[in-house]
Amino acid sequence: MVMDGIPLVLKYTLPAEELYKPFWEGLKRGEVLGTRCRRCGTIYFPPQRDCPKCMVSDMEWVDVGKTGELMTYSIVVQKPQGFENYGDYTVGIVRTEKGVNLMCWVIGTPKVGAKVVLTSDGNRVLCEVRT
Repeated sequence: MVMDGIPLVLKYTLPAEELYKPFWEGLKRGEVLGTRCRRCGTIYFPPQRDCPKCMVSDMEWVDVGKTGELMTYSIVVQKPQGFENYGDYTVGIVRTEKGVNLMCWVIGTPKVGAKVVLTSDGNRVLCEVRT
């Protein structure tokens, strides 16, 4: 049985202010950047303005890593609003060599434990599975 649904329209305001400019510029260069607290050394992805661990606002931009391991993944068949025109795609959680966990679009055949290389298409974080 098929039922018509009520369309759900959501509008998000994303931080595109000057503070996050290095993040967006990094993605355009194929780099994945996060922030690191200068006091405690904790690396955050997505980037944070303040360190919730030691409650300071002394952050610096750092590369979160170039390689990692695919911890888990999900193949998206039923698309959320705004992604209806995409084919099926895979998202995954990667732990980088610097110990940062992040979500990315998986390129290639996913397998838990697979080694991946992080990059970007200019707008989103990608992880390419290495065989």
